[in-house]
Amino acid sequence: MLTVALIISLVLFSLGFIVTPGNAKYLVSGYNMMSEADRAKMDIVSYVKFFNRFHLFLGVSVLAGVLLLNIFSANWATVFMIMYPLLAYVYMIAVGNRYYTGTTGQRVGTYIAMAIMIVVAVGAGFLMFAGMKDSEIFLTTGALEVKGLSGMKIARDDVTYFSVTDSLPDISSKANGFAGGEYKKGSFKTDDGRIVKLYINKKSHPYLLIKTGKDEIYFSSGEISAAELYNQLKAWKSP
Repeated sequence: MLTVALIISLVLFSLGFIVTPGNAKYLVSGYNMMSEADRAKMDIVSYVKFFNRFHLFLGVSVLAGVLLLNIFSANWATVFMIMYPLLAYVYMIAVGNRYYTGTTGQRVGTYIAMAIMIVVAVGAGFLMFAGMKDSEIFLTTGALEVKGLSGMKIARDDVTYFSVTDSLPDISSKANGFAGGEYKKGSFKTDDGRIVKLYINKKSHPYLLIKTGKDEIYFSSGEISAAELYNQLKAWKSP
């Protein structure tokens, strides 16, 4: 996560130097789509000064915020790293409107852009809220169900092996799912090319390992220990 935060911060910080009044018509979103007549109604020199100061501050504050919050919680640091820039851009779009003296229709476009950014922020917040909660295992007569984001259902007869393990396979990338803070949920690719299912809270280990004919599943939760889940599965699978 810290590597991602550093890359995001460097990109944002660099934008504070790259954009100039001379190249703004190529690089600044919205302004590059205006007609020459509309561009004449934009105080582009003042706007670029604001744009550059905004990105310099945003680049520094993203990294500083992530480093500070990560001391207390990787989950909060991840939320900040994603939500803060999104909401900051809503502010930038709103303030940027001050530098345009043209038509109402052009201003409406900025309000639409703000609305889109807010919707994206709400969607990202919902995804993180769902992802940063412990998954749950429910056992019924005929199936095992992992509930939560990217959950799955396994028929009882398909469970071929289960144990408690202290380690996870080496993960190279996310294939399909969620990874943020202390949580990983969904399908992940290992260093040796396999796809495994993770439903883990990294603060809670050892892990419960469940195997089926086609899946290898690792589970952990702060709500129940892997040993207790193992005993429940043992009783559930017994004839």
